[in-house]
Amino acid sequence: MELYGLKSDQGYLKLGENNSYTLVGLNKASVYPESEIKKLQEINNEINNELLNLRIIQMTITEKDFFA
Repeated sequence: MELYGLKSDQGYLKLGENNSYTLVGLNKASVYPESEIKKLQEINNEINNELLNLRIIQMTITEKDFFA
């Protein structure tokens, strides 16, 4: 599964209402399917000057039974 989010040098973004955000660790980051890349691009363009090296990242999630 491929998911997408925003990451800066200071951390991953957890997005709130009205494009507000909090910097968090990977386990709390906001992630979206590929169909919402345009939304991430818009947010990236709006807040890019606020954070160092803000970029859209792709994450690959692999599901595996822990005790299998």
